[in-house]
Amino acid sequence: MADMSDEEREKTIAEEAAGWVARLSSRDATDEDRRRFAHWKAKDLAHAAAFKEMSILWRDLAQVPKSVAPHRGRRVAGAGVAGLLFLGCLGYMADETGVIDRYRSDFHTPVGMIGRFALDDGSIVTLNTDSAIQVKYDQARRQIILLRGEAFFDVAPNPARPFVVSGERTEAIALGTHYAVKVGRHDEVMVEEGHVAVTFGSQRAVLEAGGMAELDDHGRLRTRTGDVAGLTSWRSGKLVFSGQPLGEVLAELDRYHRGRIVVLDDRASGLRVSGVFGAGNIDQVLRVLEQSLPIRITRLAGWVTLVRSR
Repeated sequence: MADMSDEEREKTIAEEAAGWVARLSSRDATDEDRRRFAHWKAKDLAHAAAFKEMSILWRDLAQVPKSVAPHRGRRVAGAGVAGLLFLGCLGYMADETGVIDRYRSDFHTPVGMIGRFALDDGSIVTLNTDSAIQVKYDQARRQIILLRGEAFFDVAPNPARPFVVSGERTEAIALGTHYAVKVGRHDEVMVEEGHVAVTFGSQRAVLEAGGMAELDDHGRLRTRTGDVAGLTSWRSGKLVFSGQPLGEVLAELDRYHRGRIVVLDDRASGLRVSGVFGAGNIDQVLRVLEQSLPIRITRLAGWVTLVRSR
């Protein structure tokens, strides 16, 4: 920083401090992260002061109502870089950290990992990145509570004990089938094989293979058909996109990435993406996108990734 002006130096330190606050407050901070932070903080008295200031701001941001906090993939513009950094990280404060869900769960996966687990009845559940389930079996039924994320179920048939997956607002009931359930902004059910009855209050829909159901913003249960195999290709470590807007693609990549990905402008967000990518190395996917699309990618403090058009 010797060649920087005082203003540039302060800006750089503020960005680094914001990144460290976000990193250390995340659900998957490691001992190595904490060692690196201690080294960074000890290098300069200004680092400690900036970290304290950003920690206070982070605490204040935590009081912002969820309804006004940006969510994953939200585009932001018209702010300074440090402001963008905090807007990008604010999604963590508005969302659950995941610690409580993992504590309550019987099976879970960390960010970027996919896990396959055998249940007591012979059913198999595959958990997508950052997902958690709770298993509640009794003599009458087999219930799975999807606490967070997304899961795919290969259900062992047993007509006497229905297999029920409870999302945040819906239930998906099957008697021997293959289907996925996802919770988040809206519950979503996707059927690969067999039949699944999806209920929300008095609303009910029976899905066949290729059928999908989702709650809309008004609490209505909507059904459609789609490429369930492609949408659940994450089971084999692949992410498949076909002409989707870059903003949607980055929001999906963000789920597998240790950090935050923020799109800065509508032009970049609207670019179309098609391809098959590996879910295990999101940094490599971002490099491929930068090489093939008119975008520029900037990484701040090794934790927040900004994407803009060029």
